[in-house]
Order: sequence, then structure tokens, then C-alpha cells
Amino acid sequence: MQPLDEGMLLVRAELCERFATLQGSVARCRSRDVDAQAEAIRMLASAYGLTPVARLAEALARASRDTGACPPSLYLARLKDAIGCERLDEEASQAMLASVSVRLCG
Repeated sequence: MQPLDEGMLLVRAELCERFATLQGSVARCRSRDVDAQAEAIRMLASAYGLTPVARLAEALARASRDTGACPPSLYLARLKDAIGCERLDEEASQAMLASVSVRLCG
């Protein structure tokens, strides 16, 4: 395993830990905590070029602040998928965000 791969595994492990905390806040309906935790995930993901994770965390944070928006819980499964996703491009981000929209309308 390359050192870069090991480093990315550590970043993804940290994101998984933060995701677990975020998931608990969503379950308890603590929008201020959800916003702060999603923002922390977004910042870490952005720093390491994990675009799909950053975009989903940003959308989740926005949803937690807007009471008329998509429920934050709809973003959780896609955010978890994004943390493990090998693709780091904007198209992957858009596909994952679109899947949240489909679930909302479906």
C-alpha cells in the first residue's frame, strides 16, 4: 500500500467517525449540531479533495438550517456512500445529490 493510500484511509476513517456523530445528531433532531458537524465534515473532505463528500455535507448543512428543505436524514445514506466512493469528481457529486432528490420526490 502506498503512503498516500494509507493517508487517505486515515482521512476516510476520521470521516466515518464524524459521520457516526452526525447521524446521532440527525436522529435527535438537533439542527445546530447537524449544521456544525456537517460543516466540519465538509471542511475535512474539501481539504483532501473528496468532492462528493464535501458537496453532500454542504447540502446536508443547508437542509438542517432550512426548515422547508429536504429532511437531513435523506442525505445520510448518500453521505456514507460518498465517504467510501473512489470517484472524486463533480459528476459523482451531482449523481449522489440527484439520488437524494429522487428519494424526496419518490
